Amino acid sequence: MQPQERKATDTQTLWAIDPTHTTVEFTVKNLFFFTVKGSLDVRDGSIVLDSADVRRSSTTVVLQSASINTGNKQRDAHLRAKDYLDADRYPEIRFQSTKVERGTDRDTLRLTGSLTVKDTSREIVLDVSEIDRSRSPNGQYVAYYSALTDIDRGDFRVDAMRLLIGRKLKIMINVQATRPTGGTDFSL
Repeated sequence: MQPQERKATDTQTLWAIDPTHTTVEFTVKNLFFFTVKGSLDVRDGSIVLDSADVRRSSTTVVLQSASINTGNKQRDAHLRAKDYLDADRYPEIRFQSTKVERGTDRDTLRLTGSLTVKDTSREIVLDVSEIDRSRSPNGQYVAYYSALTDIDRGDFRVDAMRLLIGRKLKIMINVQATRPTGGTDFSL
């Protein structure tokens, strides 16, 4: 093994995204006057963080289409149906990063990746802020991130009722990720 390859492996840590403490929320205009808020559940996800070179970091996240929740059972059933997410046929929404780079300051990142909804993939960019890193009472390292992006639902073949419901969704993500104890790296 060449020294450069060894160094890359030694500086990478694997973090598990905690689905119970991670939120994916969205807002969209309805009838151009009202804002509808909703959320989707994370099924699983991981972050590979490279402390020596953030550009060698990556993340993967899987959301459950059928988990969509806007607080209105009738609307949620319609959003799960064929006109929108078609959750029976496409149960997962996936994000896989393709590029990670530093953001505008030391606590921010710019994460580019492929978002797949209904077997349609498009590149999106997330503006990510590192909120905190700490240790839990049981000794695990815990990292907290928030991310923002806007997407056009039409890009993903989720374009029913275009005249009544806005095309642009604002996405807000709060992530809690953990990794077991061991190793000494703890910096972004």
